[in-house]
Amino acid sequence: MNGEAVKITDKNQIYEIFQTRFKTGKIFIKTADINIQVESFLFDNGVIAVTGPDKEQKLNSVIFYIRDSDEVIFSHAVLKSNDNNGVQFYEPLDVQIVQIPRKEERRSVSSVEKQDAAPVYISGIISDFTVNECLNLSRRKVDLIRDELLKKLQNTYPDSEIIFSGDRSNDPRMMYCKSKRKPYFIKSIKDIDDQEKCDGDEDMKYYKMYVQPKDTLAQRTGNASEITVPLLYKMMMPFGYIKVSNSKEFGDEDFSAVRKFGMSASTVYTNDKQIIISSDDKIAVTDLSMSGMGIFFKEKVLIKHFKEHSLVVFTIFLPDKKQATMLCEVKNIALIKNYVYRIGCEINNIESLGEVYYSEYLESLDPHQ
Repeated sequence: MNGEAVKITDKNQIYEIFQTRFKTGKIFIKTADINIQVESFLFDNGVIAVTGPDKEQKLNSVIFYIRDSDEVIFSHAVLKSNDNNGVQFYEPLDVQIVQIPRKEERRSVSSVEKQDAAPVYISGIISDFTVNECLNLSRRKVDLIRDELLKKLQNTYPDSEIIFSGDRSNDPRMMYCKSKRKPYFIKSIKDIDDQEKCDGDEDMKYYKMYVQPKDTLAQRTGNASEITVPLLYKMMMPFGYIKVSNSKEFGDEDFSAVRKFGMSASTVYTNDKQIIISSDDKIAVTDLSMSGMGIFFKEKVLIKHFKEHSLVVFTIFLPDKKQATMLCEVKNIALIKNYVYRIGCEINNIESLGEVYYSEYLESLDPHQ
């Protein structure tokens, strides 16, 4: 939430808000497991009467919400009863109003029913959890390549490791790589005890707070310096990391050498199509901006590619045979009318040439359509 919520519990105010703010626009029901658009909505005499896509599903405690300009209005409600026609009756317990301005106005893409004929669509899809599955399924080959890479690396840096995202639970180095998608270089580990130096270095603060307390082996062996470089699928999505440490301090040339090795190792795994396998499914794009996009589909099987807050890499195919490969975070998943899934994605990274094509296509769209 970008703004502080204003919570209203007075029944008269709640009723007034439902009668005025929930009149137009798309109204959704949300629980921990679902996020669906209602088919019909009526507020009368303090009771919400609603039908959703799944009329057989009885949801005892829900949140109703609607976006109205730069505000999102949502209400916790409890199920009171239902009738034989699939109508469910809820009592609102409160209303909260939050200021959440849209970052950027989305532009709509004219779409058609057939996914293969959509003017803009995504394919070559792979998510962070799918990458983990691929690595586990091809473990023997993954480890053989890792052993070959380590032999080369350890010729120069004997204290080296290559770790994959599923190898260790609650791995702070992997967590860093997933959130930052960049390397860190702790040139002098003893500097973490210098409060002034530590306060001015975000990577050192992270190392001191999360990495060092769990790394008892490094403490016993007296490591003086550490470099950690993420392994990135298509130089975008983290799926592991290389860790190099030493009893003497590394220099900038070591940091440069390990980073180059990390890029080379990332390319080896990315290019082996027998290990990490992306999907050729095609999914239509409904709207887009430079910061994000919405995609939709009816085929329930396609939901396997998406989980809220997961990372996903795909290629967006544009008119005139232009395309762009990008890394996105799945921000929301909604089931709207006629059992259509809509996925909202935030763009984290676009490869350089593709970014040019993408921005040119975006500029060609009518902002008012």
